[in-house]
Amino acid sequence: MDWLRFTFEPVGSVPDGLEQVRRYLKLWSDMPMNLVPANKGLQGYADSMDVLTFLDGEWIRAGIVAWGGRNGGDRRVCVDFSGRGCAIVTDWNAVYATMQALDARVTRCDLAMDFLQGEVTVAQLDAMYGAGEFQCGGRIPEYRKIESGHASARGCGGTTLEIGLRTSGKMVRAYEKGRQLGNVNSEWVRVEIQFGNKDRVIPHEIVLKTDHYFVGAHKALEQFIDVAALRCRTDQVERETTLETSKRAIRTQYGKVINQALIENGEDFAALVVDVRQMGVPPRMQKSALAMHVHGAHEPAPNLRE
Repeated sequence: MDWLRFTFEPVGSVPDGLEQVRRYLKLWSDMPMNLVPANKGLQGYADSMDVLTFLDGEWIRAGIVAWGGRNGGDRRVCVDFSGRGCAIVTDWNAVYATMQALDARVTRCDLAMDFLQGEVTVAQLDAMYGAGEFQCGGRIPEYRKIESGHASARGCGGTTLEIGLRTSGKMVRAYEKGRQLGNVNSEWVRVEIQFGNKDRVIPHEIVLKTDHYFVGAHKALEQFIDVAALRCRTDQVERETTLETSKRAIRTQYGKVINQALIENGEDFAALVVDVRQMGVPPRMQKSALAMHVHGAHEPAPNLRE
């Protein structure tokens, strides 16, 4: 699960609905989550609150709760959890029960699977699209392919293939995740399905039967289900890849400064670390840091696949 957004209309007032959300969020995760006024709107909603959790010395936004305005009228409440928020959920049954109790309408749900060792490639999915394996009701959906890099190393930033449109209610996105994170030799590919509620009802059970709905989006994806990486392994690889990329950037930009600082302080490495270290989590690592904190870095049991 990589994104979840749902809306509901409180039985009582909007403050009553916000209090319901506050109570239900306590059941979703072992990490405490607090609702804090954001003093801004969200995609047509007039007001919002940030859902914050605390890790490594700083508050990190896990989600947003919004209400009012043209999208929500005076009463409808929207709960929006991106990948960072989904990463800290430890009880998806509680999420399901929340949506059931609130009679919620799911408006967006993204499912993702990762292939770390080249088991699936973007070129392979592109060829499958060309062979007509992603037809929907006899129609071939639109596609878009994007390659990033620079003149001397074309594609070093990775290739993204999108099949379908967000506006149509279902889109497949496959991209070279490892290269996106800065490892030009990575074979890691992520395949995402983005479901929207245009002309369809997204059932609440999608949060419990992720594999079923991932495969159900397109029959062509069924062949990949058994080779997808488990969640905790993916979190660990994302963390390691981002750290290595960041350390290379530090070496390039500040390596000589660090060298001079060590000469100046008599090669006291510990003193230098204390002098420059800043508590917190960089934005690019927030999702993996939250997931590793909640789920651990160990190899998971087979039933933890999502």
